[in-house]
Amino acid sequence: MDHELVLEMEAISRQFGAVRALTNVSFDCRAGEIHALVGENGSGKSTLLGVASGFVDPDTGNVRIGGKRLTRDSPGQARSLGLAMAYQDGSSINAEPVKNNLYYAAPPDERPPYWRRKRWARSVLADFDLDLELFPDAPAGYLTMAERQLFEVAKALVTDPKVLLLDEPTTALGPDEVEALHRTALACRDRGVGVVYVSHRLPEVLEVADRVTVLRDGEYQGTFDAKATSEPELVEHIVGRPFDAAFPPPAIAPDEQKSVLVVDGLQGQAFGPVSFTILSGEVVGIAGAEGNGQPQLFDCLAGREAPRAGRVDCAGKELTLISTHEAVGAGVMLLPGNRKQEALMGVLGVRVNATIQSLRRFSRFAFLRRRAERSAVTRLVEQLEIRTPSLDQPVEFLSGGNQQKVSVARSFLREPSVILAYEPTRASMSAPVSISTRRCVRGATLARGCW
Repeated sequence: MDHELVLEMEAISRQFGAVRALTNVSFDCRAGEIHALVGENGSGKSTLLGVASGFVDPDTGNVRIGGKRLTRDSPGQARSLGLAMAYQDGSSINAEPVKNNLYYAAPPDERPPYWRRKRWARSVLADFDLDLELFPDAPAGYLTMAERQLFEVAKALVTDPKVLLLDEPTTALGPDEVEALHRTALACRDRGVGVVYVSHRLPEVLEVADRVTVLRDGEYQGTFDAKATSEPELVEHIVGRPFDAAFPPPAIAPDEQKSVLVVDGLQGQAFGPVSFTILSGEVVGIAGAEGNGQPQLFDCLAGREAPRAGRVDCAGKELTLISTHEAVGAGVMLLPGNRKQEALMGVLGVRVNATIQSLRRFSRFAFLRRRAERSAVTRLVEQLEIRTPSLDQPVEFLSGGNQQKVSVARSFLREPSVILAYEPTRASMSAPVSISTRRCVRGATLARGCW
């Protein structure tokens, strides 16, 4: 392996208001290696990538790409030095076709004649071996979530980088797509490219990475040989406690459980028929690759899409599934997969976002009881370990993981019978829901079913 450092980050610190995102963190990546970066949400992973890619200006420290110093917070300069990044939420122009987005991503001297974009795009996508079959003329906005993630990787690779940053690249991918992505990452490594791989899927990390660096609360916890460490050891470094203590035991004894959601023969346009029962205090998982009807199933249960057939009972009451108002009133809460478009109002604060669906609980004679509202939100902020300088901090300035925790807090405040959590650990602009949030989801099933 070539041990030349293609990315060096020395003593990086960054503070956003009262929140210290990074404290004296050093990180490097060698040519011809895959270096994974792991940690809970709010641990500083996204901020560190932002500094490396020139989007975030560090308070202290410096960055070198290919041995040359990044002199200012400039994504353009980072690209010119040989760094490319595949973004979680995508950087494509949705109204533009695939061929144009790929064309814009390529360096100017590597672009084909404009009239040959279509043939060039087909050839480039085939060369990357991502199992990505796209119509070059199709608008990027029509791509599935999985296709968008793989297309982000393709746009990064077209720059022929020295170092490639992959930020949660597999959150929406099925097993075959993950295998294709790993095959491409390993091919990059074999060509001498340094790959920084950010993920919360520890088995994948241990499978593909050469080294693993752990961050916790914005501080460096250590770098480990991926072949000489294990998942329990990494979890202990990530959460700061033994692996066995990371998750609480089931909240309710089996003989005390009651049926809170009974689904019988439910069928929609893209799924079914489906039948199952959820008990109080139970977490039930729905598995399947992207595009197999999971979102449509959740939309039906939440009253957002009318089913074709079937029956659903919640706490002994039959639901008509014709409105979200009925579902929420019956105790069924949906935690959407796209928090930015479907759950949160970015310009409003943590308190408002958390209580917007529960104002009746904090109102008396049409007046809002501010003290009770703030007290309830404060308890959830502590329980979910939401990192925010204040309850009035706009959620758009929080990390992706903390934004997701605010969305979870909103569901908890309704005290529902059932929580439908669609991809609760999917990352958007930053990390997915943290292990601490998963522990709280498990603990919150004391008197409710949780999905």
